[in-house]
Amino acid sequence: MKNKDKHYLKALLLASISSIGMPISQASNMSSYIARKEREGSDANIEMISETLTSGVLESHPSYGEVLGHTSHGSHGSHGSHGSHSSHTSSSSYGGGSGKSEQSTKIAVTALGGLAATIGLTYLVSHIIKTHNKYVASRKAEIDRNRTYASRDLKGGMYGNDVDSMTDLLIENNALDRSDRTFSHKWSHYKYNGKVKRSVKRMQTRMGRPRTGKASALFLTNLQQWKDTRDRLMTATSKDSLNLMEDRNALLAVAILLVEKGYLNNYNADDIMGEQEKSKIIKAYKDFLRRNKMQETTLVDEQRLRLLNSLPNKQK
Repeated sequence: MKNKDKHYLKALLLASISSIGMPISQASNMSSYIARKEREGSDANIEMISETLTSGVLESHPSYGEVLGHTSHGSHGSHGSHGSHSSHTSSSSYGGGSGKSEQSTKIAVTALGGLAATIGLTYLVSHIIKTHNKYVASRKAEIDRNRTYASRDLKGGMYGNDVDSMTDLLIENNALDRSDRTFSHKWSHYKYNGKVKRSVKRMQTRMGRPRTGKASALFLTNLQQWKDTRDRLMTATSKDSLNLMEDRNALLAVAILLVEKGYLNNYNADDIMGEQEKSKIIKAYKDFLRRNKMQETTLVDEQRLRLLNSLPNKQK
């Protein structure tokens, strides 16, 4: 084998070994070691390749140094640098060229083995990482699908049981059309799409909350309460009249309806029983009664509530 080929194989061997376990922290000495061992009689360009492949990766190690030492001895013998090596090479007709060839073959086999090990190890590590990532993604998707209602904040692109429940409540509260929901066959759930986001903003306005389009856990809790509040109001007014001056739930339900129907712009849900908020809502309620030729009062009963419910929504 030519000296040039030996340099290539040696560089390949060292690069292969470096990729299967030699710490990078041992990188400082190997390139100078190769340069020192190969200085005599080596092709400058090939030496540069060998140094480049190994520079910053390996340092001299006993087991690797032995291989380099054997190769270097063979090279020195061929150039007559050491008398003992030179005489040994010339003393046997089997030793000279045949010995070099045998040593080169060992280096080639070692290099190919190292390369094969590198490829195999790289493939194995890559396969493990991909498998782990798939498992993590699958596990996360499973958790997202089975979220309980109001257990997390929701935003565009999400899906799961909690998103399904939220869209049901938005439809029940007349903030979302059933046809505006997008069903994802991949996840078997409705998605938090752009139309759902706009409906969340509509409900936030009705609730006196900032129009963010994001459904916080608090918003989701309130959304359930609004539905329950309106249901209770319908049940209560079917039996008796309720005074908006005294009943918080009735005042809250009427405020939601007044915003929907365009009689009220907004209200502060956190201070709904405060004098300012209460007066604002009652004033809007009386305006609704006056426009519909009904007696102005602070009382809400089944007849007045049904009329308010029947009016078309103006808040979009």
